[in-house]
Amino acid sequence: MKTCIEKRPIKELVKLFDSRMMIANPEYQRGIVWSEPQQKRLIDSLFRGFKLPLIYLHERKEKVAGFTREGLEIIDGQQRLTAIHRYVEGSFRLFDPQTENDRAKFPRFLLEKPCPWGGCFFRDLPSQLQEQLLDTTLLLAMIHSEDTNEIRDLFVRLQAGSALNAQERRDAMPGGMTEFVLRLGGKPEMPRYPGHDFFKEVMGARPGSDRGKTRQLAAQVTSLLLSQQSGVGAALPDINASAIDHLYYENLDFDPDGQEGRRIWEVFDLLYILLRDGNRPRLRGHDTIHAALLVNRLREGFTPSWREQFASALDAFLFNLKGASRADEADDKYLYWSQYGTWTRVNSDRGENISQRHSFYVSEMLSEMPETHPTDPIRQFSAEIRELIYFRQRKKCAVCNSDVSWSEAEVHHVKEHHKGGRTTLENAALVHKSCHPRSRQEVSNFAERWTKKT
Repeated sequence: MKTCIEKRPIKELVKLFDSRMMIANPEYQRGIVWSEPQQKRLIDSLFRGFKLPLIYLHERKEKVAGFTREGLEIIDGQQRLTAIHRYVEGSFRLFDPQTENDRAKFPRFLLEKPCPWGGCFFRDLPSQLQEQLLDTTLLLAMIHSEDTNEIRDLFVRLQAGSALNAQERRDAMPGGMTEFVLRLGGKPEMPRYPGHDFFKEVMGARPGSDRGKTRQLAAQVTSLLLSQQSGVGAALPDINASAIDHLYYENLDFDPDGQEGRRIWEVFDLLYILLRDGNRPRLRGHDTIHAALLVNRLREGFTPSWREQFASALDAFLFNLKGASRADEADDKYLYWSQYGTWTRVNSDRGENISQRHSFYVSEMLSEMPETHPTDPIRQFSAEIRELIYFRQRKKCAVCNSDVSWSEAEVHHVKEHHKGGRTTLENAALVHKSCHPRSRQEVSNFAERWTKKT
């Protein structure tokens, strides 16, 4: 086998495609698998001057029934070459970053750069841009061999490397969110990114060898905490692959050393202090998610007394969850399966399912931490307390027992404030605005029912 490296302009490769002098061998090639958005982004990359990886072509000559046929077979680069050919032939137009970035998902810094090809079919481009694309040269490895087994072996070797997964691609993105997640989740092969000790010591994670799983979890928790900090009662976001990609794109200007970054880091500092004793099994991803969300709320607006109870409360929760049965509804631990466990297995990265789990988690954890009191028991219920009560009662009105939306939620002092009722979790009940007891008799009746209930 001999290999020569050549540069060829795109216009020549398009002609080879059109004449079918350059084809993919269907015996071992996988066909066209790139989506149209992927093809659009490739063409956009060419216009921006990004260089493509080496393309491997097999120069093939064979004789059939006295005739000689010559041509090129694509060994590696079929998706890239097909995308280029399809665009020049007029099969699709490019993304317009100004009007279609919900689909294109270009990073913010690219949105500020000129994009005269945006939204254009090839035929609609100014002649200067058409020529620019057609004259762009690609680097080719021209393989000379008469042994087809050698070519197949080369194809297998080229495909044998492990492709970058989603988090490994994010690690290469520009911007502040990339820097923050690398610091938090860790990339130990780079000395400046050892990662937070919580992941290694409390979760038993191995960020140096898990191909980004720890950093992905760090990014997911970051997304949830940013959402929680943006507004009390805000819906929790999805944390699937596309949502985390969007987190990186939307936060290119995130300051790892700014207020939001420090708050998230401090949540993990506190979790590490509370749970580093090694007296429980290693936490899983969903354990970490809900512990971080709860600690983020408790660390502000509550007296520190809850910290002494957090570890034992978590141990009780994990014990009950471990013993929960999906089959026996009569079991007193069944709710741990139906309200939490099952939601860790089906679409566990969907915001609505995370919220479902978190409602149950907060309720059970608070029941194990009776010394959870607001810092100032005299003031009105803080936003943090209102949210905890909202989840503790599983979004059910204490008067009519129907679902309460956040916009309709109010918190009622069971024992009236002006009669000495404290602004505490124990003296609070979630109600609809329309159900909120107002008259003296309504307040008295509610307090009597609540006392019997609790």
